[in-house]
Amino acid sequence: MKKSILTLVAFAITILTASAHNAHKQHGSIKIVAETRPEINYATHLYTLAELGFKDDEYSAKYIGTVAKADLDTLRKYKDLLSFGRGEGGMFAGMFFFAIGGETFSDSKALQDMIDRYRKMAEEQIPGQDMTIPNAIAKVFVNNYDRYLKEVYPQAKKDMEERKNLLNKLLQKNSFVKDWEAATGYKWKYGDYHWLLFRAGKKGPSYNNLNENTNSVYYNQPLDYQLAMFSHEFGIFLMQETIDPIIKEMREYTSKLNTTSDLTFVPWSAFESLACWFNNKINGKEMADFKSFGEADVQTFCKIYDELSAEGIKNPAELYRKGIMKYLALKDSKK
Repeated sequence: MKKSILTLVAFAITILTASAHNAHKQHGSIKIVAETRPEINYATHLYTLAELGFKDDEYSAKYIGTVAKADLDTLRKYKDLLSFGRGEGGMFAGMFFFAIGGETFSDSKALQDMIDRYRKMAEEQIPGQDMTIPNAIAKVFVNNYDRYLKEVYPQAKKDMEERKNLLNKLLQKNSFVKDWEAATGYKWKYGDYHWLLFRAGKKGPSYNNLNENTNSVYYNQPLDYQLAMFSHEFGIFLMQETIDPIIKEMREYTSKLNTTSDLTFVPWSAFESLACWFNNKINGKEMADFKSFGEADVQTFCKIYDELSAEGIKNPAELYRKGIMKYLALKDSKK
């Protein structure tokens, strides 16, 4: 889906900031940590109350009164531009979920300053760009942040404390970094890996990459699934640098095929399936992520990766590219 320049600027700044901060971390000091921060919780708070792809009846019943109906209506009006999922996103999802969720700002003024920086960069890139819609959305985000910090976040943080502590106790014993590096042949180079827990949005997208070493997740998922996905997502992050260019290439390739089948999901599906396949190999069993990605056609892809691996193909990027081509050939043969 087409992204606005504001979206691209947001991602660029977030990723560059993360890279500069973490590039010189030594391998032996890498930690995987669960954290609670107000910024990602604020993004999911608004996304949940406005039902922008997130839904949580218990949370909404408790906190719907903390945001004016007119503000929620503004967000709902632009739902298609703000929602995201399955590797695709609306034009302003990058700015108002991912950039805001991955940034740090202490109050509404600091949030406004951050948005102004992105707006300035966007206007420098494309002078005269119409900012009416992002300005309306930004106004809602800025005007409600201080109230959120005062009336909602203290209790939200308290609600997540027990799960955060449990996860950090378990993560201290993990060997995700070592195991995934050994399985893929890639080296992790972005320092500590952060899991940001969010309180709102029980039904909605979790495991949302905020930058090169930061992910986000609904706090209270089944523990075995959550830990399986923590490993799965670390693998996604580790492989992303080499797989992303191929994803772009495969999206362009599948869009040009002369077929009536919907193939838009294939590049995303192949990558999620590759992470599931490696996760099973690393752990020596079928993991909870493998069992939960039904819409990604994981079983078919994993059989393909088994076949390719048996042929001696081990490199993740090569597995991914050839896996997609075999999958497309298989679908074509069933017509």
